[in-house]
Amino acid sequence: MLKKIWHFFGSVKVTFYLLLIITFSFALGSYYVKYNPQIFKQINHSLFQDWFSLHGQYYPEKIWWLVMLLLFLFALGINICICTLNRLMSLFSNRKQMSNKIFLLKIIPSLTHICFLVMLSGHLLSMISGYNVVLPVEAGVKTSLPVQAEIEILKQNCDYYLSPESLKGSIKQCTVALKLQMQGETAQKQISFLHPLYWHGYSFHVGMDKRSSKSPELTISIKRYPGARLILIGFTVLILLMLWYFTQINKGVKNSDKEVI
Repeated sequence: MLKKIWHFFGSVKVTFYLLLIITFSFALGSYYVKYNPQIFKQINHSLFQDWFSLHGQYYPEKIWWLVMLLLFLFALGINICICTLNRLMSLFSNRKQMSNKIFLLKIIPSLTHICFLVMLSGHLLSMISGYNVVLPVEAGVKTSLPVQAEIEILKQNCDYYLSPESLKGSIKQCTVALKLQMQGETAQKQISFLHPLYWHGYSFHVGMDKRSSKSPELTISIKRYPGARLILIGFTVLILLMLWYFTQINKGVKNSDKEVI
């Protein structure tokens, strides 16, 4: 029974159908997200389980596609794991019949699949165990963060366009001064539009609800992605592997062309 399940989830045909369903789910989801922004907008500013408990669970007829998407992404992860393991076991069993270079060329596609799984795990980790909040900018307000950290909003300042006439009075730039504390360390930093701050694994971004207002309602988005390191490592290794792989493939093609000539 277990062998049948293993072979079923390790089938390339199953991979094809999973990718087809996932693509359909994304396409369908774009429709629901476009016409229900009040539900899905909040998912960008909270952990998935928090968003689901506060918003998602009350609209099953509008989020069913998202549940389906996550289930099939999980199934795709299992499928990739099994396919990769089958491929690796086959390669190692025939290792003595291949040169080192040929063995590396054959194993790299499997290693890229592992990199993809590492990146997918990083996204999942950040989605369920990170930190993601949006706070209004009010001078003197203090907020506690995980890992014994605290931020205090000191002040805000906005510059406005004086010319040309079409932009006169519109906001040019806004700056927010922050006081940051963590485990005895204190620092004062500034953040502004398109100039975020990265501090001890946290990122701070300035946003605004009313960009054309003379008294703008500024917000600070505070994020922490514990899976970011996994994503960065997986992506870097993936790029290096693919560069080496295609370089060797191109060399092989050029050498074969010379032999034909």
